[in-house]
Amino acid sequence: MKNYHFKISNFAWIVSIGLLLMVFLGASISVAEMPKKLKIATILATGPDEPWDGALLEALKIVKAEKPYGLEINDPVYSEGVWGDSAEAVAKLYAKKGFDIVWLHSTYSDQVKKLMNKYPKTLFVVVGSGNQGLGKNQYWVYMRGHEPAYIQGIVSGMMTKSNILGAVASFPADDVYDAINSFIMGAESVNTNVKRKVSFIESWYDPPKAKETANAQFSAGADNILMISAAFESCTENKIFCHGYYKDWLSMAPDSIMTSLTISWVPHLRWVIDEWVKAKAAGKPFNGNMEPKWFSMAEGGSDIVLSDKLPADVKQKAMLAKQQILAGSLAVPLITTPIASN
Repeated sequence: MKNYHFKISNFAWIVSIGLLLMVFLGASISVAEMPKKLKIATILATGPDEPWDGALLEALKIVKAEKPYGLEINDPVYSEGVWGDSAEAVAKLYAKKGFDIVWLHSTYSDQVKKLMNKYPKTLFVVVGSGNQGLGKNQYWVYMRGHEPAYIQGIVSGMMTKSNILGAVASFPADDVYDAINSFIMGAESVNTNVKRKVSFIESWYDPPKAKETANAQFSAGADNILMISAAFESCTENKIFCHGYYKDWLSMAPDSIMTSLTISWVPHLRWVIDEWVKAKAAGKPFNGNMEPKWFSMAEGGSDIVLSDKLPADVKQKAMLAKQQILAGSLAVPLITTPIASN
């Protein structure tokens, strides 16, 4: 019994000391206050007229109006047409000016790598392929359009008369190949005879070059073209069907554009803000992701708009595929390997 009593006494003493330490530490460590304001600056590779960049600026306005966590968020602040050393200088300037989040809307990991340790209180965001996971205060997001691109392929496969489909894209990158692969897979799911023409204009935004490339594909027999690089004059002039990308283009050429794949950066922004608030509220360093974060159709990252001029059976097939993707009964494979003409 004596020995048992001794153990209890020692245990009680240890607990008492522990409680005293907790009181002492509680008195000396202040709980981080929830921030009330959030300042976001963006660096754009092209500018507001380019759909990829324009969609981000639109998303910033939406999230500002939502006031997540009651935060007061500034109106969009951005620099456009910025690359290389200039991007590093602009990002550094935004960090020095006290912007909480500096969103670099393309391939900018090389620039962030030089700044992140100097500005640990700034959360940097990079977007898309060509970046690398750096962790710490760099976060990495992707846009994946492969799910709605699959539906665009279904429409193309059913609408084509030549059985030759085209794709005009910016650069050969994995977040471009995913859409082209899905577009062709969707077409092949309804038409096993389709062939493809795949071209890259080697520019983020060059409508004249995109038109020239689409004309070349038309000359090679393509009568349905996925226009990842926005330019639809070729579609109307050659009286072929085209499919838009990144935004709703249907009103631009209603007789030619049969579908548009739309994107939203809203879920990406919400996620980044969640991460920023989480770190600030806990008083801890940022913990950036090493693998890119993206959001599916079901999560609001992308969608598809269908023309009212589609034949009823085509529209029905496309809507069924959309419903199945949203329900999870149709899983569109994410394939990022290069695909060429055949």
